[in-house]
Amino acid sequence: MKAIVQTIRGGIASALWLMGAPFITTWAAFATQTRDSACALVGAHFRRFLRRCRIEVKIDGTPPSEGEGAIVCYNESSFADVAAFGMIMWDYVDRVAAADLYAFLPFGRRLARKAQIEMVPRGNRNGTDELIERIVRKVQGGERMAWGGEGHLVGIDGVGHFKRGACIVAIRAQVPIVPVTYYGGHKAMPFPTVRARPGTIHVRFGTPISTVGLTEDDARDLADKVQAIVSQTYEEMRHEAGDA
Repeated sequence: MKAIVQTIRGGIASALWLMGAPFITTWAAFATQTRDSACALVGAHFRRFLRRCRIEVKIDGTPPSEGEGAIVCYNESSFADVAAFGMIMWDYVDRVAAADLYAFLPFGRRLARKAQIEMVPRGNRNGTDELIERIVRKVQGGERMAWGGEGHLVGIDGVGHFKRGACIVAIRAQVPIVPVTYYGGHKAMPFPTVRARPGTIHVRFGTPISTVGLTEDDARDLADKVQAIVSQTYEEMRHEAGDA
């Protein structure tokens, strides 16, 4: 019975999020004047989703300082992690990389430009190269860029394979890469189900990793290093939560 109740709860929360998303993107795209106001609308929509699911979000660690260029690289196991990111991360980064599927939402690209969300094209090498060069310039100018390490929801109770994208940007810009670990999303709402268990998603900012002196030949090793740190932190957070 508990599983049925939790599935109904998550299903209702997910349906309301999906139905509301086109209105939120349209409103944020046309009715807001600044990046902060647009992001606040998006964040509030995710906050309502998590509240309906009875999921809280807690943050610890030290986020990168404003004006100091950095790449924030994080893991995602569940849509609940995506919602947690959408709810809290806008205060700690200046720009976000996202899958271009979000462009299919009404006025999604207009909202992306206003909220400084960079749509990463799939299967378009030239478009990706142009995007990376643009992001490198922004990060060299002092912006903090968030980039998912795995590039998709992995749907496991753990950390998936990290791709090189975030590390290539960090190395080209010669800025630190900050590992960020999300723990609790899989337990609260395991992907691809809509079952919503009451719980907490913990977000931990790790110690920045310098890229000074690295070249693109080091990108794969750097990605593996970031993944290893996030994986270790994930297990530490599991023990702290009493889930071991």
